[in-house]
Amino acid sequence: MLVGGRYETIRELGRGGGFGKTYLAEDTYRRGRPKCVVKKIQPLSKTPSVLQQARELFQAEAEALHQLGNYDQIPKLFDHLEQGNDFFLVQELVDGHDLRQAFTLGDRWDEKNLVSLLREVLEILAIVHQHNIIHQDVKPQNLIRRWLDKKLVLIDFSSIKAIRSLTVTPDGEPIITQPIGTPGYIAKEQMEGQPKRCSDIYAVGMMGIQAVTGYMPNQLPRHPDTQEVQWHDLAQVTPELTAILDKMVRVDPQDRYQSATEVLEALPAPVIVRAIAIPEEELPEEPKPPSYDIVISPKFAWVKDFSEGLAPVVVEDYLGYIDAHGEFVIQPELDFDLASGFREGVYQFSGGLAQLPIAYKWGYIDRTGKLAIHPRFDGAELFANGLARVELKQYYGYIDPTGEMVIEPQFESAAQAFHEELAGVEIDHKYGYINKSGKIVIPPQFDSADAFGEGLARVTLNDKYGFINKAGELVIPAEFDVAHTFNEGLARVRMDGRYGYIDKSGKLVIDPQFDDTFSFTEGLALVRNEEHYGYINPSGETVIALQFEDAYPFACGLAAVRVEGQWGYINKTGEFVIEPQFEDVRAFHGDRAAIKLGNQWGYLGVKR
Repeated sequence: MLVGGRYETIRELGRGGGFGKTYLAEDTYRRGRPKCVVKKIQPLSKTPSVLQQARELFQAEAEALHQLGNYDQIPKLFDHLEQGNDFFLVQELVDGHDLRQAFTLGDRWDEKNLVSLLREVLEILAIVHQHNIIHQDVKPQNLIRRWLDKKLVLIDFSSIKAIRSLTVTPDGEPIITQPIGTPGYIAKEQMEGQPKRCSDIYAVGMMGIQAVTGYMPNQLPRHPDTQEVQWHDLAQVTPELTAILDKMVRVDPQDRYQSATEVLEALPAPVIVRAIAIPEEELPEEPKPPSYDIVISPKFAWVKDFSEGLAPVVVEDYLGYIDAHGEFVIQPELDFDLASGFREGVYQFSGGLAQLPIAYKWGYIDRTGKLAIHPRFDGAELFANGLARVELKQYYGYIDPTGEMVIEPQFESAAQAFHEELAGVEIDHKYGYINKSGKIVIPPQFDSADAFGEGLARVTLNDKYGFINKAGELVIPAEFDVAHTFNEGLARVRMDGRYGYIDKSGKLVIDPQFDDTFSFTEGLALVRNEEHYGYINPSGETVIALQFEDAYPFACGLAAVRVEGQWGYINKTGEFVIEPQFEDVRAFHGDRAAIKLGNQWGYLGVKR
């Protein structure tokens, strides 16, 4: 797409942040075609009165952004234009990474680092507010740490986003239909369409509380009467910083700090460190992002992921094991069954042992390839937490690494592994839970039972899904058509044929809007609508556009995606780290990922 006859878009960067679409583009008028960012803003209504008001708002806000662009930590606005009743901003491309990964769910910042971040953000906001501009969407995603000088850059000013929600009343008057901002970070008065400078202070305060608690803002409890955030028991910070954060996020804007400068004055004074001149040649080199290459050539008919330093591979119909350098540790002399190979965990090591079928029975080998547990079971699973599930005569029990039966086969069905010290089992067509000694701790009463995750387990009652705690109490009612285990504080659920996410209180925090979803991993979740895959954050924002033919969840900072029939890997900004070139791939496990080229399998790895 050519915008304004000048800016040629290369690919879509995302639909997050409230803009219609965001593209990486090239400026065809300038020498070397330098890259830039093009943001397309589409009004909901194309009626003349709405378009005229959108035009006036767009012009006024663009002029303000032009002024802010003179400040080093705000992207320069190169151009703004209208094309086909849509509006476009052309901005400087900031080479860096946003702060989402630094705010991974469950991670807690120390106070020193948080105060340093608060200062950085508030110093930028102080400049913004001097120009009578309110950002209205301060959050980790809109703060980029620039590679060049490690400074923060504040992006995606939201006042211009109001164009997207302009429409007309029955009387024909233009009206903004929805508030600007991100749930969890948005202040009450901003929700009501009356943003103030202290609305940005509120957002920064919520970021601070998120940093010290490890919880997303919309997961934090609130007082039932005052609606103030109740977070003190979830963090360990000094009373001084506690008081500052509390004042930043007061529900009533009059009770908050009224300016960024006021908060900066309240924060502990920065520690002044005396500079020592170090010759440039003695300075340590900046760490470079890892680069990847094929480290084990594609030459195997079949492979699985590395586990405990070894990977199962097949050569001429025989199974062996290689190390991370591609050297055989166990020669390819073992019988291989392809159908068994597709089962989760089969042929992989866990606890120093790998299960495999031998002459129609299942046993375990050690890391030298010797039989450690004689094949005598009808089925066997990986060892986890010191036990492995086995099957004998259609009943399930658990063995220890010596092959001794710790829990006798007696269950009609049983979980593959213990999770959080409990395993679901079936007795007389009902499901309950046992502990690692085999004692029933939650009596059989459910139609099905899944593994515990983050203190809760998915169960079914009357064909509906809900969640229990470890006392067996139904804490989230069985009301969902489909539900999945909690991960990173959220669980995906299906309602009326669409998937969304709930938190641990059962509250719907991401509305059902997707054809399919996956659990959150590393702060992002893979989602699908129609035939396209992309990624959302825990606020439900699309941070990597739904544009891929197929994709994997993130693992080890990368996600495998397919474009035009070829697989590659992207990072969390959606940029290709490994260009699409493979016939098939697997997710990264550690620093290795299986890839397929020329109908043979090998492994990618980090260049050393």
